[in-house]
Amino acid sequence: MKLFISLFSILALVGLFAPPAIASDCYVDPVQEYSGSATIKSAVFMRDQACMEGSVVLVTLASGVSVKVVGFTDGWYRVEWNGARGWIGQQFLNAGASQTGTTWSSYQTYMNEYPSKSQTSATTPTPAVTDNDPALLNRVRGYILLQVQNHGEAWYVDPISEKRYYMKDGPTAYQMMRSFGLGVTEADYARMASGDWSMKNRLRGRIILRVQEHGEAYYIHPKDLTLHYLQNGEEAYRVMRLYSLGIINADLDRLSVSSIPLK
Repeated sequence: MKLFISLFSILALVGLFAPPAIASDCYVDPVQEYSGSATIKSAVFMRDQACMEGSVVLVTLASGVSVKVVGFTDGWYRVEWNGARGWIGQQFLNAGASQTGTTWSSYQTYMNEYPSKSQTSATTPTPAVTDNDPALLNRVRGYILLQVQNHGEAWYVDPISEKRYYMKDGPTAYQMMRSFGLGVTEADYARMASGDWSMKNRLRGRIILRVQEHGEAYYIHPKDLTLHYLQNGEEAYRVMRLYSLGIINADLDRLSVSSIPLK
């Protein structure tokens, strides 16, 4: 009798926690109306569908950007920003929004009523300038810049050459580590790792290499001077994008561009 009760209980729990319905490999739970705002935790794509597979990137949002939250379905927040409306995974938001009264039983019905849309106020890119805007350069020197009005293209502003370089992917990030890396002794690295502010301040925004060890690379964030380990090209690409700064096309075009020197 006890065995029968246990099996019955397990089957009941399986039915209770069965996964939601899936259409086109994406969850389509009822959509709940939300109201409020949220802050982006780290750079993220806003997508036209609540789905990774087959969705289109509408815009890239940088860390710290504030968005309006208007809906939620199965791990995805429906947000609006600068004329665009789309979906962002809930793990990328510090949400302060709350659910309101309306619920759509069908995801598709909701999408038909409130379709996704791209930005309406995006600035048309202009040809890159040959000379930097000194004031802007001073603010972004050493940063990774994310082109938020395109598809999140990443650019590294080298503090030495004072030019921006396109960080396309992991292999490109690895080449940047080789081309822009500054060798430091173990004594100097130990001073920085222990919190020597003056030394890190002189090297803010630089990539340093521990030449007396195995060439381990670190990025010194220009804002808070934290050291971030760049284990390889893919990790460098991930880390440097994570601590990036969003920029619109009009401002990006005020910074001189160049090709990564090969070493």
